[in-house]
Amino acid sequence: MSNAFSLSIVTPVFNEEPIIENTVKTNLQLLRHLHFDFEILIVNDGSTDGSASIIDRCFSGIPEIKVIHKPVNEGFGSTVKTGIESARKEYILCIPADSPLTEEILELFVNSAPKADIIVSYRIERPGYNWRMNLNSVVYHFIIKNLFNLPLRDFNWIHLYHRRIFDERGVTITSKGIFMLAEVLIAAKKKGCTFYEIPMRPTQRITGVATASKFTTIIKTVQEMAVYYFG
Repeated sequence: MSNAFSLSIVTPVFNEEPIIENTVKTNLQLLRHLHFDFEILIVNDGSTDGSASIIDRCFSGIPEIKVIHKPVNEGFGSTVKTGIESARKEYILCIPADSPLTEEILELFVNSAPKADIIVSYRIERPGYNWRMNLNSVVYHFIIKNLFNLPLRDFNWIHLYHRRIFDERGVTITSKGIFMLAEVLIAAKKKGCTFYEIPMRPTQRITGVATASKFTTIIKTVQEMAVYYFG
């Protein structure tokens, strides 16, 4: 892997007290080991647990890390947008707090980066998903794929963005929730951006419940999708 690769890692955080320290330290050690030109942006979305204090205690003053604390919780999409707007490197990768990077995964993204404007990973399995979560995912992907004519395998996982899609192509983010991930792909397609898909085997979340599986999140996602489609 080229050490000239320029990468911003955006890590959105909302109430991730048990795992945020390990995730960021794992990513930091890996990126330092590979000698990348990199930065890690930790965006705390108004966490109400001990996440903020852990972030400040463990990562304040580290030159490769920028910490952003949002005073109130606004949602996943808004948090990622804040990170993207603060990113300064050529490529932008949003990494969930419960999915630390491995060298294999990072190598896959880096080697694929020249092939398209956005590298879209798709999950070849979904560890920890129950039948209801799997059903929600199937229905959501069916709607997005057919409503917006977006023939991709997965809209809600990890994407590598070349920053030109925001700076030059004019892709914007309006969603404050998890629809943001699909929204960027839909908007990028309209702008003529290219996609390249890669398979990923995600790790199972060790604690807590994925926000995307909550009923309130599902309702908000449907609302944002409708507003975007009819807007």
